[in-house]
Amino acid sequence: MVFGDLCMIVATMRRLQLAAGFPDADLRRDRLRRVAQLIHDNHAALAAAAAADRGFGADPAYPAADLVATLASLNHAIRHVGAWMAEEPHGDGRPHVSYWPQGVIGIIAPWTHPVSLALAPLAGILAAGNVAMIKLSAHAPRSSDLVADLVGRYFAPGELGVVLGDDAVGAAFAELPLAHLVFTGSARAARSVASAAATRLMPVTFAVGGKSPAVVSADADIDAAARFIMTAKLRHGGQSSRAVDHVLVARSRLDAFVAAACDHAARILCGADGAPVLFPASVKHIHHDRLVSLIADAQKRGARRVRLESGPGWVSAAKGRRAGGADSGGTARLAPEILLDVDDTMAIMQEEVFGPILPIMAVDDDHAAIERLGGVQGTWQRSAMAWYFGSDPAVQAMFAERVPAATAMINPTGDTTDLGDGPEPTVPSSNLWSGEAGFHRFAVARRLVYAQDQGHTAPIAHFID
Repeated sequence: MVFGDLCMIVATMRRLQLAAGFPDADLRRDRLRRVAQLIHDNHAALAAAAAADRGFGADPAYPAADLVATLASLNHAIRHVGAWMAEEPHGDGRPHVSYWPQGVIGIIAPWTHPVSLALAPLAGILAAGNVAMIKLSAHAPRSSDLVADLVGRYFAPGELGVVLGDDAVGAAFAELPLAHLVFTGSARAARSVASAAATRLMPVTFAVGGKSPAVVSADADIDAAARFIMTAKLRHGGQSSRAVDHVLVARSRLDAFVAAACDHAARILCGADGAPVLFPASVKHIHHDRLVSLIADAQKRGARRVRLESGPGWVSAAKGRRAGGADSGGTARLAPEILLDVDDTMAIMQEEVFGPILPIMAVDDDHAAIERLGGVQGTWQRSAMAWYFGSDPAVQAMFAERVPAATAMINPTGDTTDLGDGPEPTVPSSNLWSGEAGFHRFAVARRLVYAQDQGHTAPIAHFID
């Protein structure tokens, strides 16, 4: 499929949308329900396809959990879209603000979550009255083929379309004359997408994770902190914007934390029957090679490696044999491990890890950790999330105020995916599709002002920037 073909699809969708007029609340609910029904009717097949593409073996539990979260977001939009659409009086009541659809919105879905992140943005997009095109990942072929087939069954082409193809098609997709583009992926790829979109002054919503840190204080519950951090890190093989990227631990508790982390990792990586579990692949060989390179660079600069392998040994689903770190070769799989004695000269501390490697850095105290993360020492980096484990309320407040993360969590014990209906946690310059924030993200605010002139009221309408 070439660029001209894609442009024709966009033009056709736009023409059909304009001919039909703006959808009312009932039609928006109907479209949202059809996405939810698509997931509900086919959740087992969708989860299995995503598991096969990601390398979760026969257990589709992780992608299934993602689909549950997507359903929750869709159902929330179904319940509230009518209220979100209502005109809002401003000032003395004469100016009113209404929300119009933007038009044809594009979604570039990542290979890491090929189903959930193809469908989840539709909650805000369809609630706002738009139509959408989804570029499905070529690196998740089972998921992409299934989603393409199902979308064709549940939606007319003018409502929701899908595009299959390689990376070249993806690059062309980012240059289409869309009203808005949603991109989930690495910061490196996001820069390329932003550059392509800039030629058309097209707004882009980025879901870019960043280096999400966890801070473990000297007075923290070490066992609870290690359990949460390792679960958050190893879920999806660390390939999620909600995964812990690295940990800053009070120097006096470093050994205790590492021991607890290894213990909990062994439990996570070992099935209930004591057998080693399958672990998600890095999928793309270029991504696997990047992680291997980061480990090698860190080791060359003095980092120590601690392998996280359960009792009988972690098993590669690709070859059914023991795998470990840089030795996993062509399997495109990487055994999880911890890196100790890391510093800022290492590449792994300068870019998002996005994999099952956990760098741990010892710090003198909480203030040193917060100063480091807050940029006082020149190491400021935006992140999707940040976690603090410690009992001092004053330090908790300082952490929440100074650490530049979209979501800060204090002494969490539950699931990192359970964040309600607010904006999706991404770098602070981003905002995503959850709840009312997603509706406003994909709508155009239009103000209608009634001007008084000799007893006659004349409407003056204009768009709000």
